[in-house]
Amino acid sequence: MQTTPQPGKMHIAVFGRRNSGKSSLINALTGIPYQVVGDQPGTTSEPVFQAYELPKIGSVIIIDTAGIDGDKDTGPFRVQKTREVMDLTDLSLLIFSGEEDDYKLEKEWYRELAKRNIPVIGVIAKVDDHYVDLDQLKSELNIPFVKVSSRRNINFGSLRHAIREYAPAEFERPTILGDLVHPGEVVVMVMPDTIPAPKYRLVASQQQILRDLLDHHVMALSVTEVELPTLLMNLKGMPDLVITDSQVYDSVNEVLPANVPLTTFAILMARFKGDLTTFVKGAEAIATLQPGDKVLLSEACIHHPHNGEIDRELVKRKLQEIAGGGLEITASVGPDFPANLSGYKLVVHCGGCIFNRKQLMNRLTDSGAQGVPITNYGIAFAYFKGILPRVLEIMHVNS
Repeated sequence: MQTTPQPGKMHIAVFGRRNSGKSSLINALTGIPYQVVGDQPGTTSEPVFQAYELPKIGSVIIIDTAGIDGDKDTGPFRVQKTREVMDLTDLSLLIFSGEEDDYKLEKEWYRELAKRNIPVIGVIAKVDDHYVDLDQLKSELNIPFVKVSSRRNINFGSLRHAIREYAPAEFERPTILGDLVHPGEVVVMVMPDTIPAPKYRLVASQQQILRDLLDHHVMALSVTEVELPTLLMNLKGMPDLVITDSQVYDSVNEVLPANVPLTTFAILMARFKGDLTTFVKGAEAIATLQPGDKVLLSEACIHHPHNGEIDRELVKRKLQEIAGGGLEITASVGPDFPANLSGYKLVVHCGGCIFNRKQLMNRLTDSGAQGVPITNYGIAFAYFKGILPRVLEIMHVNS
């Protein structure tokens, strides 16, 4: 059982009232009795994330939500927690349990999901106990419906088929840089000599990029900047691409011929998770910052910021230097992201390693709708160093 979202995997959220059979449905769908079920409303009080291997799609994350309703004491908390799940949902299962007459609440949530362009599959649950006028629902809502019985494990094959049919196409072949390289090519990954990850580990972006290279049959070589000159001397030819960390870009660029493509882990992840063009355009706002302007730094994970690392403290310092001081810089972490961005001159987001693409794109959409430029840490640091044209060249994006 998981408690957090996982990047690179489709997130399927199950929405419905308390005691509508959400947990039972997930248990039957996955074949894993991971969640306690009961007749008492509100057994699930927080979103729960469950990994599941869905044939023909692969590993997905199924989210059991706390409910779209609640009593006067806990209801607002539950509904808010459930609403937050929408920000990371790629496909939704909306339960109609047969116990309601007009499904007013379900229809409201359907409209909210549709407004966010989240595909919806209606699930008629508890068909053993209640009759549902499916024709009436189909006439009102333009979504597919599947009838199931969790108790007797009926029709879950049809539900899995519907999930595969209506899954967002982007999850069929997700790739970070598979379209930039070719099988048999040599890619060198240069990590900082002081790796900012626990012993025996790499940071998330390095892990994900390495796996993507291997999946595309690319020969990936990993060194620190200290060993890079020796590696280049021992290769028969120059690598087809070098990927490095912003911290050691200068030392890597110094020993690398100008005709060898060079980019950073952060730039690749910005392209994969968000909209690279939007991030690059957002970086242009850095030069316009003036004393008194408000800037929001937003980070996906909740952690203690370490001074000197490429994190909020270093970003703050560089932004203040460029603006001549006096910037009002605030930070948001985890799921906390201001609904109202008016007053901010710029949003600078982290790489979003623990976010899926849906979460990060929602934030780009929110900032764009309010006319607030948004960039990310990796793009910002490339801007600070004046290297954006070099690291973007392989992606054919103008800076």
